[in-house]
Amino acid sequence: MGILPLETSIVYGPIRSRRLGLSLGVNLLPTGYKLCSFDCVYCHYGRTDVKSLSADARDLPWSSEVLREVRAALRKYPNVDHITFSGNGEPTLHPAFPKIAAAVSELRDELAPNAKLALFSNATTAHLARVREALALFDLPMLKLDAGDPGTLATINRPAAEVSWAHIVEGLGQVPNLIIQSVLIDGEASNARGAAFEAWVETLAQLKPTRVQIYSTDYPVPESGIERVLPYELQRIAEETGKRTGSQINARWL
Repeated sequence: MGILPLETSIVYGPIRSRRLGLSLGVNLLPTGYKLCSFDCVYCHYGRTDVKSLSADARDLPWSSEVLREVRAALRKYPNVDHITFSGNGEPTLHPAFPKIAAAVSELRDELAPNAKLALFSNATTAHLARVREALALFDLPMLKLDAGDPGTLATINRPAAEVSWAHIVEGLGQVPNLIIQSVLIDGEASNARGAAFEAWVETLAQLKPTRVQIYSTDYPVPESGIERVLPYELQRIAEETGKRTGSQINARWL
């Protein structure tokens, strides 16, 4: 499997997912480039083209476009299991994210009442009140935490200059029904052992999420020297971390 191509539309799928069943994707980001506040060494979409905590509205879909496409898709696929905000980078960077999330929630209630709202976010905006209020609308607010300290964040996630480690932890600590997603890697950059791993475990114990899902990456990735954490090791880490933090830790692999 090569580096994944970017999504070319606002709504995509439905996609059959082991985690989310039949999932309808919503992309609030540009279709011509990857816009994210991270440039993770393992990202299957490749390097981040525009790394920032802000977005050029000229390249983003209008709220009306998003809602029109979501409405049409839900009329066609009313039995989807999840409506998932993800796409070509960090979805909460769209300035109208709270407004769109609220409107999609209403469409879900009208057209696909059994579907759940899911979000994949890297948590770099979760400290903002307007974003945090929108996160409360999601049944599954799945937020990234690959690092337990600023140094590991810089090495693995390579955030935009404006991103604050303290703000990430602050925001995560205030998200209701928080689900943490962590990608563990080894090799030249590692968060699966040593001081980086210990800091990650300590941060999880502090945050007390409802559950944690840990993964590793598959090849290829944008950077050389990145090694996958094998399934048996992920399972061992899940068991150890669960005992140490009191959280439910689920190990998954590709």
